[in-house]
Amino acid sequence: MSLFTKLVASVGIGSAKVDTKLKKNSFMQGEVLDGIVDIYGGSTDQKIDAINLKLMTLYGHEGSGRLTNTVIHTHRLNDPFTIQSGGRKEIPFSFRIPLDTPITMQDPKTGKNIPPVWIATEADVKNAIDPKDKDFINIEPTEVHEKVLDALRVLGLKFRQMESQRLPLNLKSDKVFGQQYEFVPTFGKYFKRLEEIEVYIFQDDEETTVLFDVDKLRKNALSSIADRFNLDKNRGSVTFKNEQILQDRRSVSDKFEEIIDRVL
Repeated sequence: MSLFTKLVASVGIGSAKVDTKLKKNSFMQGEVLDGIVDIYGGSTDQKIDAINLKLMTLYGHEGSGRLTNTVIHTHRLNDPFTIQSGGRKEIPFSFRIPLDTPITMQDPKTGKNIPPVWIATEADVKNAIDPKDKDFINIEPTEVHEKVLDALRVLGLKFRQMESQRLPLNLKSDKVFGQQYEFVPTFGKYFKRLEEIEVYIFQDDEETTVLFDVDKLRKNALSSIADRFNLDKNRGSVTFKNEQILQDRRSVSDKFEEIIDRVL
């Protein structure tokens, strides 16, 4: 190999390429995602130290337009190997999508998912610009997740919006960010009494924890002071067994009703 060829490889020209192929692009939280990564050799033999598949999303920060990329899960694909010049290698993969992966909703204006969730394929190639690939996917909620949201709707609360955000510091959790759902009353006992309730849903294999933030309706000038010092809010968490959510959704609604009544 000539010195020139080595130099070309070191700056990423003529380097190996990676192409991740998924069997489908829509998945449920907790579902197994599988596919194949194709590696194509460049103009020189190159050692691939590792290929990592990163399940990624981004989240916002309250009161700011800043967005942060974050890795939800990393799957290491291979041990080191050498891809020959002009060669091709196919590596199958399979991993489980974490249950707390944000669900995606399509923005009707742009047609893009909010929040975006994607698979970033990164190949660690010695002395070269790392080959990368990016594949966007759709994430659908589990039945447990859906029933928690239904438990709020039956109380006369309407879904208003969803955002992936860094969790407020006063919501105690080991999570850095979460998917925030905002609900507002449209009829029933909370109409003109409750401003909104915000919830974050974190499911695991046995239990689901819901972080909540309940706001009373602001009625007078003192409300701005109360809002400033969070005097009209009730923040906390409640944990349910997944079996309870699936078999007795009414009890979940009753618990949310108890929480809201305590604030009002």
